[in-house]
Amino acid sequence: MSESVAIIMRAKNEMPQVRQTLDMLRKQTFTGFDFFAVDSGSTDGTLEVLQENYSEIVPIPPDEYVPGKVLNDAIGRINHPVIVLLNADAIPLSNDWLEKLITPVREGCVDATFCKQTARPDARFIVAYDYERAYNPSKISSGFFSAVACAFRRELWQAHRFPEQGYAEDAAWARACIEDGARIQLVEDSVVEHSHNYTLEELYRKRFRQAPALGAKPTIGKLMRELLRDLLHAAAKLRVHTIPYNIAYRITIHRAVYRGLRPQ
Repeated sequence: MSESVAIIMRAKNEMPQVRQTLDMLRKQTFTGFDFFAVDSGSTDGTLEVLQENYSEIVPIPPDEYVPGKVLNDAIGRINHPVIVLLNADAIPLSNDWLEKLITPVREGCVDATFCKQTARPDARFIVAYDYERAYNPSKISSGFFSAVACAFRRELWQAHRFPEQGYAEDAAWARACIEDGARIQLVEDSVVEHSHNYTLEELYRKRFRQAPALGAKPTIGKLMRELLRDLLHAAAKLRVHTIPYNIAYRITIHRAVYRGLRPQ
């Protein structure tokens, strides 16, 4: 249990959440970690906040940010046996967040862990609902994984580097690891606050780019079932005023994935 731990943070324009994230890192019960960060062109003060708190900060131009390559380069610069990834805007919600996240990895129970994410208080109704469903332990999708806040053994990364083309690099990486027999676990009581209220245009771009890595082809039947599920949830929560946006949100996702999977 004496293995060293590295926290690698990716950041770009994460104010004000980055201050809260760093504040929670200083309060962690597990303190035996080294901190490293990559900032890809922040203009809102994020880089300066990181530099005020830690010295191991690597700035890169925004056009050089390729998710998988950034992760591989950052991990390749260090030699810690246990790696933790934490997005700059993912705020740990307890002082033992880190300890709970890394313990199964350090004890050899699993090869990788990822923590539960809960939506921010200002999250749109449908966004919060998607987070609630995604991280429900009884309903979590097989192979689901997020690198927003996770931990893994260096040996796992050495066997499977993050894909350096495209997006949803964490999903593609986890799928390759699991196919090779890796054990990946959701740590329910290690929780971060993290969500985004994307515009429909931003949502479309994100899901379009992720589609090739995620690979789940949408169908009209699936869309209709999801729309009905969303409608019933909004009605049950007395949030019927959210229904028009919920419909637009869900259709945008399906449209983006469908077009993202079409042969180019």
